Amino acid sequence: MGCIAVSPPAVPKCGAVLKSVWHLYLLECVDGSLYAGITIDVQRRYDEHLSGKGGRYTRSHKPVRLLASQPIGTRSQALRAELAIKRLPKEKKLTALRSSGLLGGTDVDHHLFTTGRNHRMNKSELIEAVAKEADISKAAAEKVLSATTAAIVKAVSKGDSVTLIGFGTFKSSKRAARTGRNPQTGKELKIAAATVPRFKAGATFKNAVAGKKAAKKK
Repeated sequence: MGCIAVSPPAVPKCGAVLKSVWHLYLLECVDGSLYAGITIDVQRRYDEHLSGKGGRYTRSHKPVRLLASQPIGTRSQALRAELAIKRLPKEKKLTALRSSGLLGGTDVDHHLFTTGRNHRMNKSELIEAVAKEADISKAAAEKVLSATTAAIVKAVSKGDSVTLIGFGTFKSSKRAARTGRNPQTGKELKIAAATVPRFKAGATFKNAVAGKKAAKKK
Protein backbone atom coordinates (compact mmCIF):
# COMPACT_ATOMS: atom_id res chain seq x y z
CA MET A 1 0.00 0.00 0.00
CA GLY A 2 1.47 3.36 -0.99
CA CYS A 3 1.20 6.68 0.74
CA ILE A 4 1.11 10.09 -0.88
CA ALA A 5 1.99 13.03 1.37
CA VAL A 6 1.53 16.60 0.24
CA SER A 7 2.70 19.63 2.20
CA PRO A 8 0.45 22.71 1.89
CA PRO A 9 2.03 25.91 0.55
CA ALA A 10 3.71 28.04 3.20
CA VAL A 11 1.62 30.94 4.47
CA PRO A 12 3.52 34.25 4.37
CA LYS A 13 4.05 36.04 7.65
CA CYS A 14 2.15 39.28 7.44
CA GLY A 15 1.13 40.10 10.98
CA ALA A 16 -0.08 43.59 10.13
CA VAL A 17 -2.55 42.27 7.58
CA LEU A 18 -3.79 39.45 9.79
CA LYS A 19 -4.54 41.96 12.55
CA SER A 20 -6.50 44.24 10.19
CA VAL A 21 -10.27 44.21 10.11
CA TRP A 22 -11.82 42.90 6.91
CA HIS A 23 -14.77 44.77 5.44
CA LEU A 24 -17.68 43.64 3.28
CA TYR A 25 -18.59 46.20 0.62
CA LEU A 26 -21.28 46.53 -2.03
CA LEU A 27 -20.91 48.30 -5.37
CA GLU A 28 -23.54 49.35 -7.89
CA CYS A 29 -22.43 48.77 -11.48
CA VAL A 30 -23.27 50.69 -14.64
CA ASP A 31 -25.82 48.05 -15.74
CA GLY A 32 -27.63 48.20 -12.38
CA SER A 33 -26.14 44.97 -11.06
CA LEU A 34 -24.58 44.73 -7.61
CA TYR A 35 -21.10 43.48 -6.77
CA ALA A 36 -20.07 42.32 -3.29
CA GLY A 37 -16.48 41.99 -2.21
CA ILE A 38 -14.19 42.03 0.79
CA THR A 39 -11.09 44.07 1.62
CA ILE A 40 -9.13 45.59 4.48
CA ASP A 41 -9.06 48.99 2.74
CA VAL A 42 -12.42 49.89 1.17
CA GLN A 43 -11.34 53.12 -0.54
CA ARG A 44 -8.22 51.57 -2.05
CA ARG A 45 -10.19 48.57 -3.32
CA TYR A 46 -12.90 50.83 -4.76
CA ASP A 47 -10.25 52.85 -6.61
CA GLU A 48 -8.84 49.58 -8.00
CA HIS A 49 -12.28 48.64 -9.32
CA LEU A 50 -12.64 52.06 -10.96
CA SER A 51 -9.24 51.74 -12.63
CA GLY A 52 -10.01 48.25 -13.96
CA LYS A 53 -7.60 46.52 -11.58
CA GLY A 54 -10.28 45.08 -9.29
CA GLY A 55 -12.32 41.92 -9.75
CA ARG A 56 -12.98 40.32 -13.13
CA TYR A 57 -16.67 41.18 -12.89
CA THR A 58 -16.10 44.91 -12.47
CA ARG A 59 -13.76 45.01 -15.45
CA SER A 60 -16.73 44.35 -17.72
CA HIS A 61 -19.38 45.89 -15.43
CA LYS A 62 -17.88 49.23 -14.44
CA PRO A 63 -18.89 50.35 -10.93
CA VAL A 64 -20.62 53.71 -10.62
CA ARG A 65 -20.78 54.04 -6.83
CA LEU A 66 -19.96 52.44 -3.53
CA LEU A 67 -23.29 51.64 -1.88
CA ALA A 68 -22.05 50.53 1.51
CA SER A 69 -19.30 48.90 3.51
CA GLN A 70 -19.26 47.23 6.90
CA PRO A 71 -16.41 45.96 9.13
CA ILE A 72 -16.87 42.20 9.63
CA GLY A 73 -13.78 40.84 11.38
CA THR A 74 -11.36 38.20 10.15
CA ARG A 75 -10.87 37.30 6.49
CA SER A 76 -12.64 33.98 7.05
CA GLN A 77 -15.67 35.73 8.57
CA ALA A 78 -15.70 38.26 5.73
CA LEU A 79 -15.62 35.48 3.11
CA ARG A 80 -18.61 33.79 4.77
CA ALA A 81 -20.44 37.12 4.84
CA GLU A 82 -19.68 37.69 1.16
CA LEU A 83 -20.96 34.24 0.18
CA ALA A 84 -24.14 34.77 2.21
CA ILE A 85 -24.85 38.09 0.47
CA LYS A 86 -24.04 36.71 -3.00
CA ARG A 87 -26.55 33.89 -2.57
CA LEU A 88 -29.36 36.43 -2.20
CA PRO A 89 -31.23 37.97 -5.16
CA LYS A 90 -30.65 41.67 -5.76
CA GLU A 91 -33.78 42.92 -3.99
CA LYS A 92 -33.07 40.77 -0.94
CA LYS A 93 -29.45 41.91 -0.80
CA LEU A 94 -30.61 45.48 -0.35
CA THR A 95 -33.20 44.47 2.24
CA ALA A 96 -30.62 42.45 4.16
CA LEU A 97 -28.10 45.26 4.07
CA ARG A 98 -30.60 47.88 5.22
CA SER A 99 -31.88 45.71 8.06
CA SER A 100 -28.31 45.05 9.21
CA GLY A 101 -27.46 48.73 9.43
CA LEU A 102 -25.13 48.78 6.42
CA LEU A 103 -27.03 51.59 4.74
CA GLY A 104 -27.51 53.89 7.67
CA GLY A 105 -29.11 51.71 10.33
CA THR A 106 -27.62 51.20 13.75
CA ASP A 107 -28.02 47.53 14.64
CA VAL A 108 -25.99 44.99 12.68
CA ASP A 109 -27.57 41.54 12.43
CA HIS A 110 -24.48 39.37 12.11
CA HIS A 111 -26.71 36.33 11.47
CA LEU A 112 -27.15 37.67 7.94
CA PHE A 113 -23.43 37.32 7.32
CA THR A 114 -22.82 33.79 8.54
CA THR A 115 -23.59 30.50 6.87
CA GLY A 116 -24.69 29.01 10.19
CA ARG A 117 -23.62 25.81 11.88
CA ASN A 118 -26.03 23.69 9.85
CA HIS A 119 -25.35 25.18 6.43
CA ARG A 120 -24.10 22.69 3.85
CA MET A 121 -21.80 24.30 1.31
CA ASN A 122 -22.53 22.89 -2.14
CA LYS A 123 -20.05 22.40 -4.98
CA SER A 124 -20.72 25.73 -6.68
CA GLU A 125 -20.21 27.59 -3.38
CA LEU A 126 -16.98 25.70 -2.76
CA ILE A 127 -15.76 26.56 -6.26
CA GLU A 128 -16.58 30.22 -5.63
CA ALA A 129 -14.72 30.16 -2.31
CA VAL A 130 -11.65 28.52 -3.90
CA ALA A 131 -11.67 31.04 -6.75
CA LYS A 132 -11.82 33.91 -4.27
CA GLU A 133 -9.15 32.47 -1.98
CA ALA A 134 -6.71 31.70 -4.82
CA ASP A 135 -7.63 34.78 -6.90
CA ILE A 136 -8.43 32.70 -9.98
CA SER A 137 -11.49 32.35 -12.21
CA LYS A 138 -14.35 30.05 -11.24
CA ALA A 139 -13.63 27.94 -14.33
CA ALA A 140 -10.04 27.43 -13.21
CA ALA A 141 -11.16 26.70 -9.65
CA GLU A 142 -13.62 24.07 -10.89
CA LYS A 143 -10.86 22.35 -12.91
CA VAL A 144 -8.56 22.33 -9.88
CA LEU A 145 -11.28 20.95 -7.60
CA SER A 146 -12.32 18.26 -10.10
CA ALA A 147 -8.71 17.23 -10.73
CA THR A 148 -7.98 17.08 -6.99
CA THR A 149 -10.99 14.93 -6.11
CA ALA A 150 -10.37 12.66 -9.12
CA ALA A 151 -6.73 12.13 -8.08
CA ILE A 152 -7.77 11.31 -4.50
CA VAL A 153 -10.47 8.85 -5.63
CA LYS A 154 -8.04 7.14 -8.03
CA ALA A 155 -5.34 6.77 -5.38
CA VAL A 156 -7.65 5.50 -2.63
CA SER A 157 -9.34 3.09 -5.06
CA LYS A 158 -5.95 1.51 -5.70
CA GLY A 159 -5.38 1.03 -1.97
CA ASP A 160 -3.12 4.04 -1.48
CA SER A 161 -3.60 6.71 1.17
CA VAL A 162 -3.49 10.43 0.42
CA THR A 163 -2.25 12.73 3.18
CA LEU A 164 -2.63 16.49 3.07
CA ILE A 165 -0.49 17.55 6.02
CA GLY A 166 -2.55 19.46 8.54
CA PHE A 167 -5.79 18.78 6.70
CA GLY A 168 -6.16 15.01 6.90
CA THR A 169 -5.76 11.59 5.32
CA PHE A 170 -7.95 9.81 2.80
CA LYS A 171 -7.68 6.00 2.77
CA SER A 172 -9.67 2.81 2.28
CA SER A 173 -10.77 0.44 5.02
CA LYS A 174 -12.06 -3.13 5.09
CA ARG A 175 -15.48 -3.50 6.70
CA ALA A 176 -16.32 -7.02 7.83
CA ALA A 177 -19.61 -8.72 7.07
CA ARG A 178 -22.17 -8.17 9.77
CA THR A 179 -25.78 -8.62 10.73
CA GLY A 180 -28.09 -5.62 10.71
CA ARG A 181 -31.81 -4.93 10.92
CA ASN A 182 -34.28 -3.65 8.39
CA PRO A 183 -35.37 -0.23 9.79
CA GLN A 184 -38.93 -0.74 8.52
CA THR A 185 -39.62 -4.33 9.49
CA GLY A 186 -37.06 -4.91 12.22
CA LYS A 187 -36.01 -8.20 10.63
CA GLU A 188 -32.37 -9.24 10.63
CA LEU A 189 -30.45 -8.96 7.37
CA LYS A 190 -26.97 -9.89 6.25
CA ILE A 191 -24.66 -7.04 5.30
CA ALA A 192 -21.80 -8.15 3.06
CA ALA A 193 -18.16 -7.25 3.67
CA ALA A 194 -17.00 -4.19 1.79
CA THR A 195 -14.09 -1.85 1.20
CA VAL A 196 -15.08 1.71 2.08
CA PRO A 197 -13.38 5.11 1.92
CA ARG A 198 -12.32 6.79 5.16
CA PHE A 199 -11.14 10.27 6.10
CA LYS A 200 -9.16 11.16 9.23
CA ALA A 201 -8.88 14.88 9.98
CA GLY A 202 -5.43 16.35 10.66
CA ALA A 203 -4.45 18.39 13.71
CA THR A 204 -4.68 21.78 11.99
CA PHE A 205 -8.16 21.00 10.67
CA LYS A 206 -9.32 19.72 14.08
CA ASN A 207 -7.99 22.78 15.88
CA ALA A 208 -9.65 25.14 13.38
CA VAL A 209 -13.04 23.46 13.85
CA ALA A 210 -12.59 23.50 17.63
CA GLY A 211 -11.72 27.19 17.50
CA LYS A 212 -8.19 26.62 18.77
CA LYS A 213 -5.21 28.58 17.52
CA ALA A 214 -2.27 26.65 16.12
CA ALA A 215 0.64 26.42 18.53
CA LYS A 216 3.68 28.46 17.52
CA LYS A 217 6.80 26.48 16.68
CA LYS A 218 9.79 27.26 18.90
